[in-house]
Amino acid sequence: MKPYRTERIKNGIKFTCTQCEHSVSTLDFDAKVGNLRTQAATAINQHATQAHHEPPTVSSLDVQLRAWRA
Repeated sequence: MKPYRTERIKNGIKFTCTQCEHSVSTLDFDAKVGNLRTQAATAINQHATQAHHEPPTVSSLDVQLRAWRA
């Protein structure tokens, strides 16, 4: 289970921690650095890990990509 929930907001997506009210949105990040959803998900996962000691989530696609690259 993901440590966050998502919702559409005007011009972006909001990621909210399932354990508290902490949130980030894709509007908080710079597209020049990379994918906005990835940056927001990474930030909320880091919050969950640090604040709530939740293990980071790994998508099945990420596991498949790592296996393919190996």
